[in-house]
Amino acid sequence: MLIRGLSILLAGIVLSAGIAKSARAAAPAPLPPAISAAISAAYANQCSLLKNTDIDGFSKTFTNHWVENDPNGTKVTKAQAIVAIKQQIAMMGLTLTDCAATISSGSVSPDGNTVTVSVEQSADGTVASQSGTSPIQVSTRETDVWVKRGANWLQSASTILKNTIMVNGQVVQQSGSR
Repeated sequence: MLIRGLSILLAGIVLSAGIAKSARAAAPAPLPPAISAAISAAYANQCSLLKNTDIDGFSKTFTNHWVENDPNGTKVTKAQAIVAIKQQIAMMGLTLTDCAATISSGSVSPDGNTVTVSVEQSADGTVASQSGTSPIQVSTRETDVWVKRGANWLQSASTILKNTIMVNGQVVQQSGSR
């Protein structure tokens, strides 16, 4: 549960392996600057909400039907993810001090209302330990889908391709390889 909660926290923070394969096989044109800026701002907003432990606000950055697929084929719904995040923050004393998302490539649907991006995300923070707190670092590589709803971009799906969680500089979980 600890690992799932941390994975979910970032994935919130992630479509299918087929989409990821095709994204690598044919390098898409860069995202239009306005869309790239809007999606980057959406990731920055998610980071800010997580750093401020505003999980209810964070949940509003996802569509109601958001789903995450992890490297093991496990699917997590939005409701499951939000419950797990809240539990992990409470049980572990998790505090995020920094997070970032770097978009490496993406594509836009013909109508301009759906964007699929390849992104690397990282988060640094602390968790409670016997000696007070311990540093935690989480990094993921994923494919995310964003949809435009009015003036807002909401994340509708996430596929985690690789996930690494480290506590005190030691890997406590690693999955995926792409």
